[in-house]
Amino acid sequence: MNALPIAAVVLVLSPGFAFGQVAADAVPAPLAASSGGYIRNIAAFLEQCPDRDPAYAQIMRDFEVRRNDKKTAEPVCTEPITAMTTAQYTDELIARQGLRVMYYMDRGQSGHLPWTPGTLYDWMKSKIQGIDIIDGVVGGYCCATLDGKLFFVAGNEDGPNRDADRFWYGISGNIAFYAHEARHVDGFPHSSCCGIANGCDDVFDPKNLSAYAVQWWLYSLWLNGTINVGDSCALPADRYAQGLLNSMNEQFRNRFCTNKPDLVSLPAVPEGACPPQDRRRSAKK
Repeated sequence: MNALPIAAVVLVLSPGFAFGQVAADAVPAPLAASSGGYIRNIAAFLEQCPDRDPAYAQIMRDFEVRRNDKKTAEPVCTEPITAMTTAQYTDELIARQGLRVMYYMDRGQSGHLPWTPGTLYDWMKSKIQGIDIIDGVVGGYCCATLDGKLFFVAGNEDGPNRDADRFWYGISGNIAFYAHEARHVDGFPHSSCCGIANGCDDVFDPKNLSAYAVQWWLYSLWLNGTINVGDSCALPADRYAQGLLNSMNEQFRNRFCTNKPDLVSLPAVPEGACPPQDRRRSAKK
């Protein structure tokens, strides 16, 4: 495994929100491919297994998921995902679920990401060809070359973090972490200017976003509803808007030493309005 010199250890912690489970018989069809293939209700979407998604084969062609540098068997998944045990909800399955959310979350959008003209998914597949889950690594780093493909490395997660990844607050943190690591491919190393060894970025520049700035930017788009995955359809206690705000102001903002982003407040409509819901059932394999 050949690590690039821009390698950086990054740990993205998921806030400990207590989200309720979604009853299987109350789950609306979360994905309406006939309406452009976007996510209407993220809680319902995350109850579905990745391998039952019509885009799954394409996603697996675009990104390979490995464990300790080795190819692995297709992970077993049963629905609803919140009914799976912690041991069953593996790192390999979580990675596939995160890629699946990324595929749909800003589908058809353009101009919302300063570092690319299109979607996050399309940009990321132009930089990275896979995720290598390495046991014992804390956080992750970019990058490793395996069989001629460029992978970023992600550490294995403990039980509480895998449980968190059943829900939007966990998966969103993973997606932002994926984007952070992929941004290193564009030549954005870290510094230690904020007092964290190799865990800081020198400047927040909206016209030339660094790795931590990419994370901050994604959280901003989720918070203001520019990227709307239907988290606002949940009960108020189960929405992640406050967590997004806290991460921006208390976590990512402090990773910059010059020109820190301004403190932000909750927008008038946090995470955007609840999209129209389609109650038709999704087809199952």
